[in-house]
Amino acid sequence: MGKRNHNQFIKRQKELERQRKATEKMARRQGKNMRNEPVAESAGAESAPAEAEA
Repeated sequence: MGKRNHNQFIKRQKELERQRKATEKMARRQGKNMRNEPVAESAGAESAPAEAEA
């Protein structure tokens, strides 16, 4: 078994780093969506009893 080219190693490392960053970015974006949804639901739940009282 021969050794791989050093440039291939560096390229693979860059590719893995790019993939890791993309995964983290996607997780952050999904986290923002998850944080915004409960706020909207709780606001909707609070307005419903106010309408029921009226």
